[in-house]
Amino acid sequence: MFRATTLALAALAAIASWPVAAQERGGLRLRDPTAVLDQIDANRGCPLSNTSVTVGVNRAFAPGSSAQQQLATLGASGGCRPLVSTQAAVGVNLALGRGSSAGQSIDVQGPRGVLATNTYTRGVNYAAGARSAATQRILNMVGR
Repeated sequence: MFRATTLALAALAAIASWPVAAQERGGLRLRDPTAVLDQIDANRGCPLSNTSVTVGVNRAFAPGSSAQQQLATLGASGGCRPLVSTQAAVGVNLALGRGSSAGQSIDVQGPRGVLATNTYTRGVNYAAGARSAATQRILNMVGR
């Protein structure tokens, strides 16, 4: 009985480890695996990750009003190159008054030379009211 239970637990543990083993063997195949280690070693004393969040809220509520907004974030790392970069660019642009206009431009540039980049880009652009106009431009670029 004890041996059957031990065998069943060992089989269960082996099955549970399959996704982990598959993940270790999966992913991007590197021509030179030491290149990743060299990049990690060259980054000593620097942060391993970089996160930038750029959020803009622009609104024109009064009749005939106008609102313009420009935001920019540059992923400069001051000599350090993070291994992983996460960048978010989010904008809300509203022209809600009669004859109002709202314009928004958001530019985000991530750092260069990273191994992985996660980007999140979202925008809400809304014009309500007679002769109102809303224009929005959101650019979330990965460094090359």
